[in-house]
Amino acid sequence: MYLRSRLPCPVNYNPFMMYAPDPNARFNHQLSRATNFAISFARFKRSLDNNILAPEVFHLNPKKSDTKLFRNVCKALPPSLSWFGAVAFKAFPLDMSQYKSTFNSTRIPKKEKDLLYQDPTQKHFMVLYRGRVFIVDIFDSKGNILPAEDIHNSLSHILKIGTQQDTDKCIGALTSLDRDSWASAREELLEAGNAEKLRLIDGALFTLCLDDLKSMDPSRLIQSLLIGDSATNRWFDKSFQLIIDGNGQATINFEHSWGDGVAVLRLMEESYKDTNMHHFVTPDTAPQPANPAMVKEIEFNLSPSLRSQIDKAQKTHVQRNSLLDFSTVEYDGLNKDTIKKSKMSPDSIMQLAIQMAFYSLYKDFVPTYESCSTAAFLKGRTECMRSATAATKRATLAILGEKAENAKDLLLQCSNTHSQLVKEASMGQGFDRHLLGLKITAERLGKKTPALFEDPGFVHMGNFVLSTSTLSTNTIVFGGFGPVVDDGFGIGYNVSSSRLGAVITSHKKNRDAKEFSTALTKSLDILKNIVNKP
Repeated sequence: MYLRSRLPCPVNYNPFMMYAPDPNARFNHQLSRATNFAISFARFKRSLDNNILAPEVFHLNPKKSDTKLFRNVCKALPPSLSWFGAVAFKAFPLDMSQYKSTFNSTRIPKKEKDLLYQDPTQKHFMVLYRGRVFIVDIFDSKGNILPAEDIHNSLSHILKIGTQQDTDKCIGALTSLDRDSWASAREELLEAGNAEKLRLIDGALFTLCLDDLKSMDPSRLIQSLLIGDSATNRWFDKSFQLIIDGNGQATINFEHSWGDGVAVLRLMEESYKDTNMHHFVTPDTAPQPANPAMVKEIEFNLSPSLRSQIDKAQKTHVQRNSLLDFSTVEYDGLNKDTIKKSKMSPDSIMQLAIQMAFYSLYKDFVPTYESCSTAAFLKGRTECMRSATAATKRATLAILGEKAENAKDLLLQCSNTHSQLVKEASMGQGFDRHLLGLKITAERLGKKTPALFEDPGFVHMGNFVLSTSTLSTNTIVFGGFGPVVDDGFGIGYNVSSSRLGAVITSHKKNRDAKEFSTALTKSLDILKNIVNKP
């Protein structure tokens, strides 16, 4: 699905997830934080390569299974039996096949259908700074992680010499194009003698984007993290980009064809914990002259035609995305723990708030998509969980109509319905992916599109005006993505133990993201009073 789409990656497919700041404010420093994350990523990769990364497991009863005894039993069993040992504890190992594509991989643009490329032999990562491209070694020839001071020196060197690249040489902007245009431009790059340079980029562990931006305005940050401004300091094809701005704020923007948020979240949680526990370098670490063998700038052979395309790509990207609207919600009146104490699903409360906000503005109920992981199955990706239900409609009409004498009961009904739908979707009992598979199969066999898929009712139910996704963790402050239809909202939200947060995106001509964020806050105020009511 992803690889056949001809739409540009940014906004349409690449989401972003912003790390929480380092608890020790002095370590939110661009150079040292970039170094520390690079080292942590390398440590994560080494654990992955050596098959010692702890398995991803769903614990039906964490108090009984998420224990040292469980881990010791599973560790002692041979691989062929360890799954049965886990199930005996009512713990279910989840698919981790996506993890192998986290590093050294990129999406290569091709006509009609892109391809995923991976070169695990490469020992460097890619750095973008002011539109210039660098390669920095992080492993030695034996696969050992280089000293943190060496990485620190290499990045310091880049920050010192990185004057602004001529805009028509900022090759990263080409990755913001529609896929066919980028495929054509890439062919020109290859013909101009840039094959080895592209190979180094494509095989790099990941991309580090060092940004000059120093802004505390959430909307301005979202514009940078989701869109990348003019795209001169981005490479949207890489499996993931670590973006660190001038304030030391760290964010991941990832390409979606290789994997989903659950795989990226594992990387983020492990690296966040690691960098907070082990400050391999500090803001006080004095940079030394870099080893020239460990850091190299890549300069491309660019014809006038390519330079013109780079310039045009930036203008097209800026113009196209100037039509987007952004807003955020940071709500500390409710959190995951307080909602759970009321025997309700935190996710269901957030989804109900979204329904209430939309209805308060438009007096309508619309198809609503929530991404649900199917990692319980081999190579499972996601299923659509339709979170606009009869229960949320009843609750919305009653609560906003001020006729909800039994408001808490309505919330409990929403929670129970929501939890059941999540369970069914995660266990492969949803219908959206099944029908999508049938539709794609018919297309590939050259058959006429079955009438079901052209039925007005079916078309309407697939028009997801509200597209939502969540990753509930304290590691992430914000996460977001673009709307999936012209008259829709893209809503990435986070339910943590301290607050509820959301990023809302929309197309300005059709929907007002700021208006929706205000309505969402009002809905949360109403729900807070109901949840906290004895």
